[in-house]
Amino acid sequence: MGGFPHPASVLRTLEFLLSMLQLANKDGRIEDISPAGKSLLSIGRGSRQLEAYVYAILKNTNRIILYCFLPSFLASIGEDDILSPLGLQSDPRKAPNSNSVSEETSIGICTVLQLLDAHLRIIFCPSNLDTDLNCCLCINLISLLQDQRQNTRNMAVDILKYLMVHRRAAFEDLLVSKPNQGQRLDVMHGGFDKLLTGALSSFFEWFKRSEQTVSKVLEQCAGIMWVQYIAGSAKFPGIRIKGMEGRRRREISRKSKETSKLDLKHWDQVNERRYALEVVREAVSTELRVVRQDKYGWVLHAESERQTHLQQLVHERGIFSIRKSSMEDSEWQLCPIEGPYRMRKKLERCKLKIDSIPKDGNGLNLSDSGSDPFSSLIDGGKQQSTEQELYEESSNRGSDDARELSFSRNGLQDGRASSVTEASLHSAVDFGAQSSAHSGPVSESGLARSEYGSPLQSSSVRTDEVKVTEDKAEKELLDNGEYLIRPYLEPLERIRFRYNCERVVGLDKHDGIFLIGGLSLYLIENFYIDDSGCICEKESEDELSVIDQALGVKKDAPFMDFQSKSTSSWCANVKPSAGGRAWAYNGGAWGKEKVCSSGNLPHLWRMWKLDSVHEMLKRDYQLRPVAIEIFSMDGCNDLLVFHKKEREDVFKNLVALNLPRNSMLDTTISGSAKPESSEGGRLFKIMAKSFSKRWQNGEISNFQYLMHLNTLAGRGYSDLTQYPVFPWVLADYESDTLDLTDANTFRRLDKPMGCQTLEGEEEFRKRYESWDDPEVPKFHYGSHYSSAGIVLFYLVRLPPFSGENQKLQGGQFDHADRLFNSIRDTWLSAAGKGNTSDVKELIPEFFYMPEFLENRFKLDLGEKQSGEKVSDVGLPPWAKGSAREFIRRHIEKHWNQIMFQKIYITGLTSFSDTSKEARLVASYRYLLLAAEEAVNVFYHYTYEGNVDIDSVTDPAMKASILAQINHFGQTPKQLFVKPHLKRQTYMKRSPHPLKHSTYLVPLEVRKSSSSIVQIAYVNDKILIAGPNTLIKPRTHTKYVAWGFSDRSLRFISLDQDKLLSTHENLHGGNRIQCAGVSHDGQILVTGGDEGLVSVWRISKDLPRRVRHLRLEKALCGHTDKISCLYVSQPYMLIVTGSDDCSVIMWDLSSLAFVRQLPEFPSPVSAVYVNDLTGEILTAAGVLLAIWSVNGDCLAVINTSQLPSDLILSVTSCTLSDWLDTNWYVTGHQSGAVKVWKLVHNSDGDSTHMRLRANAAFGLSLGDRAPEYKLVLHKVLKSHKHPVTAVHLTNDLKQLLTGDSGGHLLSWTLPEDSMRGSSNHG
Repeated sequence: MGGFPHPASVLRTLEFLLSMLQLANKDGRIEDISPAGKSLLSIGRGSRQLEAYVYAILKNTNRIILYCFLPSFLASIGEDDILSPLGLQSDPRKAPNSNSVSEETSIGICTVLQLLDAHLRIIFCPSNLDTDLNCCLCINLISLLQDQRQNTRNMAVDILKYLMVHRRAAFEDLLVSKPNQGQRLDVMHGGFDKLLTGALSSFFEWFKRSEQTVSKVLEQCAGIMWVQYIAGSAKFPGIRIKGMEGRRRREISRKSKETSKLDLKHWDQVNERRYALEVVREAVSTELRVVRQDKYGWVLHAESERQTHLQQLVHERGIFSIRKSSMEDSEWQLCPIEGPYRMRKKLERCKLKIDSIPKDGNGLNLSDSGSDPFSSLIDGGKQQSTEQELYEESSNRGSDDARELSFSRNGLQDGRASSVTEASLHSAVDFGAQSSAHSGPVSESGLARSEYGSPLQSSSVRTDEVKVTEDKAEKELLDNGEYLIRPYLEPLERIRFRYNCERVVGLDKHDGIFLIGGLSLYLIENFYIDDSGCICEKESEDELSVIDQALGVKKDAPFMDFQSKSTSSWCANVKPSAGGRAWAYNGGAWGKEKVCSSGNLPHLWRMWKLDSVHEMLKRDYQLRPVAIEIFSMDGCNDLLVFHKKEREDVFKNLVALNLPRNSMLDTTISGSAKPESSEGGRLFKIMAKSFSKRWQNGEISNFQYLMHLNTLAGRGYSDLTQYPVFPWVLADYESDTLDLTDANTFRRLDKPMGCQTLEGEEEFRKRYESWDDPEVPKFHYGSHYSSAGIVLFYLVRLPPFSGENQKLQGGQFDHADRLFNSIRDTWLSAAGKGNTSDVKELIPEFFYMPEFLENRFKLDLGEKQSGEKVSDVGLPPWAKGSAREFIRRHIEKHWNQIMFQKIYITGLTSFSDTSKEARLVASYRYLLLAAEEAVNVFYHYTYEGNVDIDSVTDPAMKASILAQINHFGQTPKQLFVKPHLKRQTYMKRSPHPLKHSTYLVPLEVRKSSSSIVQIAYVNDKILIAGPNTLIKPRTHTKYVAWGFSDRSLRFISLDQDKLLSTHENLHGGNRIQCAGVSHDGQILVTGGDEGLVSVWRISKDLPRRVRHLRLEKALCGHTDKISCLYVSQPYMLIVTGSDDCSVIMWDLSSLAFVRQLPEFPSPVSAVYVNDLTGEILTAAGVLLAIWSVNGDCLAVINTSQLPSDLILSVTSCTLSDWLDTNWYVTGHQSGAVKVWKLVHNSDGDSTHMRLRANAAFGLSLGDRAPEYKLVLHKVLKSHKHPVTAVHLTNDLKQLLTGDSGGHLLSWTLPEDSMRGSSNHG
């Protein structure tokens, strides 16, 4: 307080502080606040708190009031007489001079008391708990009661009365002596209480009588505290001034340092801004280049987009619908998309070459030849190139670079140079150098490129052609060649790493470049990275790839004929992407794009969104550790081959991206957990051990387990030389029925295929013992059980493998007698009965795909010597002439009832029969004696590690070894080094509720206020959805709702019904009728009453995570409202039903039309896709039909004699394909729940069945009659309302049904009735 030169300044300060408190006391927020603690000032008011500045004002107000009662201040205003009763005297040295006193004659203690009296409620608010203030006022106010001035005494009494009421507890501590202070004296009760209860005169009488007692009480407590405060306040000014001086010196020093730092920072900022301006200038220039290249990119992709739109116009349900006669001639092929357990069941339509559509729309010109792709859509005489228009528009501009452009009819030539002609665009040099620096190995990947000429030759017709060529060559060097690939990249993509690579497709290798970007991964074919790190375009197909050059292989090497560089049939019919961008499912699928250069090579390309990569595994190719297999979420997996020195860097950089890697292995075996590991070897060991345990416990089927072992051993579909291997299981292919109790029905699982007969085993042992060649180690088998030739042998009837067969035979099929004609004959040959050169095993298609056994594409396979024309594969008698029944019996009966203890994969595993029990052991035994004993030694070049191809210097020898590997076969990796555990003989499974539906007992689980249209069973919790709602997978915490008056679609939380987002005008002014969501919750499909099916991608914007719907494509095909739809992500299918009596299948990957099922006699009410088997269930009126994933009608039936008993809901079993999946459930209008079983037609009268289906059911099935029939197994009657939802839980423990009345029933099997059949379900 030493800063106040005059007493008046103190009072003015006090007045100011009190006025500030008055202003802050808005709505009584200071007066009414209650204390929340024992601190000096409590600033809490419930959950609310006072501002810090109010707290500071109140604290300083207390300090000023205390200062006003200090002896020094009282002496300065002439109130020395107040100090006498207190026994306090002011310091004579600090006595004020006469001038200052005379100037403040108007100031007295009364002025201080007046300010206190006027602001009592604010000063003594509940939060002001300052004990020094209470002590000060207690002593000084009691002292003022003896003052001679009446006004002073009255104000002191008023203040005391207020404090006695609002600070009573504090005054009791001051006016009542404590026991430890001697005699107990109490002047509070019966004393100062008289101020509140009695007359004022009686209080003063008591006060005079008890003056000594009061003084004694005050001296014991309050007096001591006040004297201590006075003593402390006398020292405070000096200490504070000294501290202030120290702080000032430190502040001056600090500011001086900050000033110097600011100067340095200023110049740093100046330099940073200069650098930032350069960066911005470069970024703008780069974006300008990107925009211009994207503009030219659309031209490069124009043909692809044009063909895409034409394909949508000419399908069966398109505007220019192709006649059915034309559809019969259209080609189909196996779709490379892998479904559950890596099964490839789906067929896809080969793209039609469409040249033009006549005006009248009655005809369509189709061509298989490479005609002019830019023919007119409507009028061929008035056609004009789209890219030419764009180029001419660009060339007419007045920019400087326009003079350096030349355009040709065939495509963009010098237009590429236009993107780098301006000096401002040369900023790409730094970016290119940076990309090259990030990928060190890229500069070393292109070896021996001196044999190549200039990457491009200009075809300009301008006079300054030479000048343009020279300028362009310079700019290409400066731009690092990235302008060539810019049209294939995402907007604003930044490439981080670049590598040369090859993509393996069947027998072919397609070379290109692999790009790792910040948004996606890319593979673009027919480009390469040269020694300088520049991206160049291949000039011709005959050029040897950079990878092969590094390997030291010659173009005329023998094995190069085997691996033709020509485009395979799969690549000739790839899916183009709309607008030249690879849409696909979450960023996948192949697109065929054509950059017209001097070489005129197509640039097939692939894009993976970073979040669409399921898994990445290191692989071998040609027994060399040079490959990486990328598993995509859309099921299109690719095997990429890199330079041997770069493979590890590529894998390391991919792992560094922290991709989700929702392991592909999870999709093969449902419910498996992926271990955290980035190393292939460790991953193999962990996964193999985990799945072996699950197989042993009976949790997974033999097929699932073997497919896992194939995957872990590096076997896949991309490379035909490393195709998955499956064993022969049966040995009886001649009987009418299979005797499962006869051991001769099955092959000897303890022996390889060459030793199925004693004669064969003896022959191979003699060959091994008699072998005498010092350069070639001994071997039992001169052929292999798995090779590209064996795969093509089996798949000769299935495109695109049929084309590969013809390619190997010089354009035609092999002799008819050598083709795959009979399963029986093939078994006899492979089992060593008359042929010791054949030990082939099976392929996975024998266990899930009947189409490869049928010549459904009418291929001309020739005639045998007997004159018999080769068509379908000859089946064993027990298959009843049905390929589908052969597949079903092959996997269902024998693999899971008889073979549960034995399993065998040649190459992946082999057997030692030490305990008369088949056990899995290592495939290639490094212990030679064990391999010899097992009669299981193959040619040494088939084993990994037996030859180091890279160390072979002789080109001829290297080519010979590679040809041997490619032609002969490759033995898979060794997975097990110990005997494999056998499968448990007793496995308790829950009984199948549909199989035993006669025992089902209903129990009402829940009653809803509205109709139940969807049932979900998640984590033992039942979720239901009402009309116009859909529970959103994957988390099942939200649902989608539609049908509102504003035609909007909304996302709502399931637990709180909280609105999350609203999306309007999804179908324009039309209503949404139904919706479906993919399993991962990223794709939403809606159907409107206008017949349009819209596919939306669900995304969230950071950082607020606002949900958006982006339209991917509108699918046109229906002519009436969409009544139902189903989205099957495992099979990448969308199935839609409509009131126009049609059901259409769409491809979820390319969003293209696949096929239309035969027209139904009534509107379609329900569709369902079994995500395990791919079977499609359709309900139209009372008609129930079962279809294969390829549109074959398996069975059809009228479910009721009453036309009004409509089918409202359908479902089937999806637990596992090795249990009974031929059970189906329908919910009906009458409230009945019907259980159906699929049974094969044993009578074999296909003509009768076809006529019956056409006549009774109103379906036009053509010449393919249903092979199966539906048998009613049980009618469950408990619902009194139409059954609108049915759901069979995955654990097969209960059947859940819901009706329009909101009743949810659970049908379960009582334990007592099923006790006898619970062991095997």
